[in-house]
Amino acid sequence: MALTKIDIIKKSIPLFKEKGYAATSMADIANSCGILKGSLYHHFSSKESLMEDILSYLQKYFSDKVFAIAYQENLAIEKRLERLARKSEEQFLEGLGGCFMAMVGTETVLIQPKFNVIIREFFMDWKKAFVHLFAFVLPNNEAEKLAEKAIMLIEGSVLMMRIHNNPDYLTTVQEILIEEYNIMIKKVEITNP
Repeated sequence: MALTKIDIIKKSIPLFKEKGYAATSMADIANSCGILKGSLYHHFSSKESLMEDILSYLQKYFSDKVFAIAYQENLAIEKRLERLARKSEEQFLEGLGGCFMAMVGTETVLIQPKFNVIIREFFMDWKKAFVHLFAFVLPNNEAEKLAEKAIMLIEGSVLMMRIHNNPDYLTTVQEILIEEYNIMIKKVEITNP
């Protein structure tokens, strides 16, 4: 059975995550997919084209499946943050672990500016999800600052997790953010009974 574009994208993600953008060749990708290199070019004109599609695929996936949790009105606010944290952990701990967007962005920021547009959109969607949750307990400008802080803490913990091969860094930061949020909720409940 022939592979679809989506099949190739899904099979390429772990390879790029393991080797990085620069060190991964189209031949590596074809081998990983079990197809000839020429068949790969049938779907993607270049490695850059493939990476653009991967980034777009992941951006949409996170927007629809992870960040969307923040907007699920049928869940209590604190449960939304917990589920958002757990779902992102699942993604960041998969395979070698880490945030694909941050990894690719860091490696390609100066050589592939068109990737930055998609990566920025990913981080803006993430920030909006956090702002939406934090705005229930904080003024909007404070919610925005806390959202940026949360993303920085999570990304820093992901880097430490990869360096030390220890997922506890990510789990600990997520637990701290959830605990701080729950404290803020209790303060709001006390002042607004």
